Amino acid sequence: MTDLITRLTEAAAEAIRNERQGLSYEPDRLRSIHVELELAKGGAVIKGRAWIERKVKPIRGDRPTPAGRG
Repeated sequence: MTDLITRLTEAAAEAIRNERQGLSYEPDRLRSIHVELELAKGGAVIKGRAWIERKVKPIRGDRPTPAGRG
């Protein structure tokens, strides 16, 4: 079990390291980072990836009227 945890931790760390540039861009807008590891039977890591979500900046200007209000 410890070996599996070590492999998963190392694979997740590598996937996050691959996103280093994206993580350093506007870190105040960082919302979450997702890590996905694909495993083979027995727990061997086949592939790993990470992706970033950011908070959306509000759009300035005219806003649509909420439904039911005029």
